[in-house]
Amino acid sequence: MNLDLFNNLTTEPTFKDNSFTFIDLFAGIGGFHLALESLGGKCVFASEKDSFARQTYCHNFDTSQFEFNDDIRKVAPSQIPDHDILCAGFPCQPFSQAGLKKGFQDGHDSERGNLFFCILDILEAKQPKAFILENVRHLVNHDDGNTFRTITTLLKQAGYTVSYQVLKASDYNVPQHRPRVFIVGFKNAVSLPPFQFPPKIPLTYTMSDIFGEKCEKDVGFTLRVGGKGSGIDDRRNWEFYRVNGEVRRIGIAESKKMMTLPDSYEFPVSKTQAMKQLGNSVCVEVVRQVGKQVFNYLDAYKNNFDMEKGDMTIKRNKGELSEIYALCKVIFEQMIAYGDLLAQPTEDTIQVIKIHTNQSTIDLSKTMISINDITGKVHQFLLSDFMTQADLDQILADIKTGKSTFNSVTLDQKADYLGMQKTKGTSLEKGDISLSFIEDSQVFAEQNTSIKSFLGNSPTLLNASQATNFIFEVQNLTTDKIDPVNNIDSKAKVKDRLQAIQNFGGKLVFKQCENPIYESTLRKVDSQMPEILADALIGFFSKTFGNRLSQFADKTYTDDKADQVHCRLKDFVKSTMLGIFPTHEWDGNLTANSILLVNEQGELVFYHTNKDSILKEFFYQHTFFDTPSTSRHRFGNLYQENGKLYFKLNLQLRLAQ
Repeated sequence: MNLDLFNNLTTEPTFKDNSFTFIDLFAGIGGFHLALESLGGKCVFASEKDSFARQTYCHNFDTSQFEFNDDIRKVAPSQIPDHDILCAGFPCQPFSQAGLKKGFQDGHDSERGNLFFCILDILEAKQPKAFILENVRHLVNHDDGNTFRTITTLLKQAGYTVSYQVLKASDYNVPQHRPRVFIVGFKNAVSLPPFQFPPKIPLTYTMSDIFGEKCEKDVGFTLRVGGKGSGIDDRRNWEFYRVNGEVRRIGIAESKKMMTLPDSYEFPVSKTQAMKQLGNSVCVEVVRQVGKQVFNYLDAYKNNFDMEKGDMTIKRNKGELSEIYALCKVIFEQMIAYGDLLAQPTEDTIQVIKIHTNQSTIDLSKTMISINDITGKVHQFLLSDFMTQADLDQILADIKTGKSTFNSVTLDQKADYLGMQKTKGTSLEKGDISLSFIEDSQVFAEQNTSIKSFLGNSPTLLNASQATNFIFEVQNLTTDKIDPVNNIDSKAKVKDRLQAIQNFGGKLVFKQCENPIYESTLRKVDSQMPEILADALIGFFSKTFGNRLSQFADKTYTDDKADQVHCRLKDFVKSTMLGIFPTHEWDGNLTANSILLVNEQGELVFYHTNKDSILKEFFYQHTFFDTPSTSRHRFGNLYQENGKLYFKLNLQLRLAQ
């Protein structure tokens, strides 16, 4: 019996009429991609760093149909396309028996163990309906279970119900042991029945089918990345089998079948690389079975996941609630005052006549609201039916008293009126909405506007990512100081590590931004901007000035130079708010030209480039440095590379009163 398991089971999509989208993180050679595509899924984003694996991936998939990223650490989570399911077989070496089992502490290859946080960041930013994660079974017990508890706790805090189970490939009619833990989560599914992993399938497909001849073993060993040379009777053996009484070594053809790759799948790399890639891959059929269960669960409760109705209430953070509140307030009041340098309204006002969102165009009058949705349908209703001052007051009270993520019944009702759940624009536009307004009898059409709020947590101006890391060469320091510096684990460890470097005689000299795209963008703002920000980061983390950006220049430079730096930083803040994405090339143009700010009193104040000096001065004075997670963003450690010592600092900025 010579079967091709994958081809026999999945020649046609299981859910042809129920397509869904997914992203493929730490994609390897595309095991998740094959499995979910066979179920009717469409890949919208993938990421894989290894150049050889990328070569194989590109050979077997049409990567022109989606973005294929080469380092997930260098892309902002908000810029990843919307998707239904996040898939990730995140690096397992830190947790495996074959590795050193360092887990989150693994420092090899840019801290592989910490790449889980990239997944978490994307879940928090994009909030897909579900995720499927895969790793070695030893992850469950790593560090006496502390690592796994941390992972599941963080996933739950991101708003997901979490289920996990160790599954063996041999339990799904695949002749390979390959025990792996699968972690599955669903967004806002607390009130739903628990998720059930796929039931076992009897083994009818054996190693004899793999070889096409009689093999003494029905179930094969788990394919590994390396370890060649271990004899057939060695406990570490995974590649030798007795077939018709003779010792045979599995090759690419046999390994493909054991991983349930289709016959058409090809390896444009050396045999050594191909076997390594197969050992690192996921078993496609097991992922397919899990994916089918996930899809069935989403389909069974699609009203909950698609519309979030019934027992499911929409929970948002204060920033998300503030955005919809601002939209409702604009519709109700239709007049917005410009803001002053204290975030208070002035006597200068605009009259809003039309609002454009990513879902509709809203025409305003004093009494009527007319909504043209994306389908072309027109909905009309009285302003008085939509909103009252009491409604606005209630929404504002909900925001001020709410904690973490919560819901506002009144706001949910207004969102339903508008046929929308969020105000965010596209991932490469700074504007959340656009406004058409009248000012001094002049009509300004479709002014792209970003919504910021001082209610609740301070809004982010520049999100931390590895793309916002600045790399410094540490001069006059020897390698024996690496451990003494990195072993400092105080509450202010970055400050204390910088102080230790200085005490040892070391000096930080800016070399480059970790992401060359971001460095190029910064130099378009000003040729010296990377150096200016590098100096500012050293000063901030060393606590030589407070956390307000505008304090830096006066504390660092003489009067004339300080004035120059103030001007340059104002341009930087403006460009960051209205145009720049750290991971994408910037053409020098702004994608938004105004900010609609909700101040601490719940009032709306407007800042527009037609009053440019006020806009730049206000946001410059209200921009603050923030301290992001050193583990998530891989900075704050002394490390050696090509015989030199380096240290990274990360740039994250917030707006605050």
